[in-house]
Amino acid sequence: MISELAIEAEASSPPPIPPAKLFGFDYGTKRRDLLFVLLALGSLVTALTFAALQEGVYRVAEFKFGGWLTFVTTCTYTLCAAVEMTFTGSFSRKGAIKDYMFLSMLTLGGMYFTNWSLNYLNYATRIMFKSSKVVPTMLVGTLTQGRSYTLAEYSAAGVLVFGIVLFTLGDREGYPQFHTMGVLLIALGVLCDAGTSNFEEKRFFRVEQPSSQAEVIFYSSLIGAAYGLVLLVWTGEMWPAVRHTLQNPEVLGLMVVSATMGYASIAFVLHLIAQFGATNTEIVKSLRKVLSICVSFMLYPKPVNWKYGLGFIACVSSLGITQFLKSRKRSADGSSSM
Repeated sequence: MISELAIEAEASSPPPIPPAKLFGFDYGTKRRDLLFVLLALGSLVTALTFAALQEGVYRVAEFKFGGWLTFVTTCTYTLCAAVEMTFTGSFSRKGAIKDYMFLSMLTLGGMYFTNWSLNYLNYATRIMFKSSKVVPTMLVGTLTQGRSYTLAEYSAAGVLVFGIVLFTLGDREGYPQFHTMGVLLIALGVLCDAGTSNFEEKRFFRVEQPSSQAEVIFYSSLIGAAYGLVLLVWTGEMWPAVRHTLQNPEVLGLMVVSATMGYASIAFVLHLIAQFGATNTEIVKSLRKVLSICVSFMLYPKPVNWKYGLGFIACVSSLGITQFLKSRKRSADGSSSM
């Protein structure tokens, strides 16, 4: 929910290292190396668990209710954010309700289209497409905020797109349920995510009184859950989804625990940034994406072909190049400010 671009914005001018507290609990340690390992492992474990459990939802017989998954996920995020705000005592709202209403449409759209696409795409392909969020984010940032990028950055994005195209062709060849409708839906989801990234940064984080991540998640998820409920009733998905869940009660558990792990992963990423900076955090996040794809293939075997392999190599290469370019840019910015 909290965008990668917004997270980077918060980390662009790092403040002094804050107290080491997660969900209101002090996890401070004098061993900085141990603290990094613990936070990185927390981020990886929770993110990989989120991905594995969410894919498991679609492995339950005849589950094709992306809207229901989106609704349960937003409700769980709302509850998790409320718990965090209770522990930290930060209930004061800084963002405007009208901004949260618009943000909720973007975040709900990102989740709704993405979950819907899983009726037609492999989960590993979904991860690949979500990794491509950097491409529309760059375009939207250029158009709406006047950002500029180097030829090398656009080239890295091009390699990523090439890898995703290959991976999608592999999906078409080896996945029985594949349909081009899935590509359209995941593309719409990624576009919504890109809009979310830029809107969050502009309206909630790069302002005089920035909002906390718990506040943004709480209000956007609360309003998003209301939108999602309307969609469930309007599309007629709600009652078949509820009946399916009653017949397969493990589905609800998978969805709730998955969403909880997703929320925890966000928290670990934010604390990694606060304690160790955006560069180190980006390395962990890139590793997380790669491992998520590997875990997907290990836990839920899929027919492997050369297009999957080459597409995977291209995407990993793009992530590595992007990380190198970001690191070099931050080093240059740091040197110029001295």
